[in-house]
Amino acid sequence: MIVTKHKPVPGGGFPAVRYNEDKVAGGLATLMAMENVSDELRCKVEALHCFGLDARAEIDRYLKDRSQTFGNSSTTRFQLHLSASVQGRAMSPEELTDFARELMNGIGYGRQPYFVYSHHDTGNNHVHIVTTRIQPNGKPIPDHQDYIILNDCANRILASDIGKDIDRIFSYDYETEGQFANIVRAHGYKLEKTEYGYRLFKGGANAGSIADSDILSHRTEKSRKRKARATQLKAIVKKYKDEIAQGKIPRPEPEKPKGRKKKPTTEKVNADIKRILGSEGKPLSAENQEKLQQLIDILKTRFGIDVFFQKDKNGQVRGYGLVDHTGKIALDGSKVMNLSELTDFATKQQRKASPPDVYRDLFTAEIGREGLDDYVRIHAKDGNIYRTSISASQYLWYINAKLEEKEDVALKIASAMFRKQILVMYLNRDPDFDPKASIKNVTAYRNRNGGFSYSISFNDGYTTLGIPMDQDESDRYRKTDPDDRQDFLMRLAVDHLTNKSAQDIVNRIDQQATNKTGVRSLPIRPKEYTPEIITAISHVLSLNLSRFNVGTRHGQNREWEVGHKSPYDDLDTKMSGTRMSI
Repeated sequence: MIVTKHKPVPGGGFPAVRYNEDKVAGGLATLMAMENVSDELRCKVEALHCFGLDARAEIDRYLKDRSQTFGNSSTTRFQLHLSASVQGRAMSPEELTDFARELMNGIGYGRQPYFVYSHHDTGNNHVHIVTTRIQPNGKPIPDHQDYIILNDCANRILASDIGKDIDRIFSYDYETEGQFANIVRAHGYKLEKTEYGYRLFKGGANAGSIADSDILSHRTEKSRKRKARATQLKAIVKKYKDEIAQGKIPRPEPEKPKGRKKKPTTEKVNADIKRILGSEGKPLSAENQEKLQQLIDILKTRFGIDVFFQKDKNGQVRGYGLVDHTGKIALDGSKVMNLSELTDFATKQQRKASPPDVYRDLFTAEIGREGLDDYVRIHAKDGNIYRTSISASQYLWYINAKLEEKEDVALKIASAMFRKQILVMYLNRDPDFDPKASIKNVTAYRNRNGGFSYSISFNDGYTTLGIPMDQDESDRYRKTDPDDRQDFLMRLAVDHLTNKSAQDIVNRIDQQATNKTGVRSLPIRPKEYTPEIITAISHVLSLNLSRFNVGTRHGQNREWEVGHKSPYDDLDTKMSGTRMSI
């Protein structure tokens, strides 16, 4: 374990927020925890992250608002930025997050607002913690003994024995002895078969034994999640295998040595890869060996997936296995993708994807004219139908398009006009977006005009101002049985928060579309959107929705800029600090 306190920065800012949020937007990090923050901020950040958007402005503003010194300090070093890294996958992101919580409590920051990010852009699992030193009374938490306190606290937390490692290993889902062996190897142990089980070694030293009976008793037979996760992993492997084959992911550049006379070196190919035979019974070409190594590296660094090859008595590779640390499950590789398909990097001709491709699975679009009214209407796959008017120029854009382009134009116009409705539809489908969990109570009251309004009380004590019901909602509330009114109000509150989150995302999408088109601001009336503006909105929205194609938030390549290079950009490759044994 390496725990690092990164260099303090003056100026009263939180540059580590930008650094971590850019990683999230780039698909290289996940926000694991937001502690001691308002539910309003929590809902907003979760909604933005749901669609791959960064929330650096919202989090930075929140931390600055809660770093008021009230004249109790002259310091401008508000930020505390820590990181904790382990060798390989010795601890999962969830376990590192729990460690971060214990660490913050141990060093006196347990009541401060803080954010824990898990990064998966290197071969070692690690988390970053960002918080403010300024307490509610305006005084900073002293930092002159931080290194001593961090060292003592981390050592106290991590004073664990190998038994805890074994408990962690047994928490994985496995069906066979071979899958269990792969899990043990993924945690840094070597195995030696004995008469009654296995002997473990770590760092060349004896680390204890595991009996066959224990391995059998912890097996998970007929696991429900096994088949579903295998499908997800197949989609991930296929996506990145195809991108490597097509040259979309550049090969890693040779590492430049510090010595002057030494030549640049590239990463060595796994020795087992050289023992794989292709379809013609010959070893893979050097190019395909490098591509397979690149795929294995991506699966490990971006998704926490280890690949282990199985060899026969002659040392020939006959199969492979996967250990998915995110899902805590081990699988035979044949359940995900045959070895012959995994090693085949021949490019296959395929239709180039375009933004409208994302929308074809969501809705059908129709553009028409009734009298003097030009309109666009969509039939969403969830059963809803939406219609709105468009301008004559937007209608003519569709009419004058080539026959093979009309559907794409209709989808672009529809996605721009109904972007909020589309986002609401996906937020309602996303199991990770759950505004109901943050609501403590919803209270309704009658207005002077006879209608009704309601207020939402959150778990953190924050209460919204009165939210008016429209006439239809007021009538339905009045007719609802008193015993069922709380459920009705809860549905209204969830719908309100979902629409509010969708609007926050729309605002961010519009901002990105503004930057893409070079205009100062988008027209207030959608009827005034030009084809260039509509195309930009459609493209940005499709990027945000595309994460649903893989079934995971990790490792999504984003096609927008996430900021210029800063001193923070190389932190994960320069991890240093107090080393502590795990």
